[in-house]
Amino acid sequence: MKCLARPSLPCIAATFSVAACAVWCLAGVALAAPAASQHPAAGNGFAVSLAASSSFAPIGQPVTLTATTNTDVGPTPYFITIYSETTGTEVAVCASGTTCAATVSEGTVGTQNFEAFVGDDVPGGGHPGFALVSSNEVAVSWWFILRWPPIRTP
Repeated sequence: MKCLARPSLPCIAATFSVAACAVWCLAGVALAAPAASQHPAAGNGFAVSLAASSSFAPIGQPVTLTATTNTDVGPTPYFITIYSETTGTEVAVCASGTTCAATVSEGTVGTQNFEAFVGDDVPGGGHPGFALVSSNEVAVSWWFILRWPPIRTP
């Protein structure tokens, strides 16, 4: 009798039944030590922060948002996502590296709140999927420059 599950473990047909041999061979696989992960366990080690190049900008002026993680998400199944809490849209999704950046601008006066996540998101899905960790929330306000005296056109 041959044990195909773990050929390195001897199976003795005279001593063990087929079922016992299969259990013994499979137990050898189950008892093998798992490979050590080179990445933080899900949520237990990832950290992400979000920063804006400016908190206040004139209407139409671009602001750069940068999310930074403590570990490269490239070799993991996770993504870095920058998300607008105000509009409910993804601003950027990055599948590798430790930074993810996006440039945003607004055509009207107002404030938008942004947040970054590390999770199982994919580009274009709207709100992030399962988020392992989230960043601080960053508010960016766009304002209107009022000129005095007003520019008059003929």
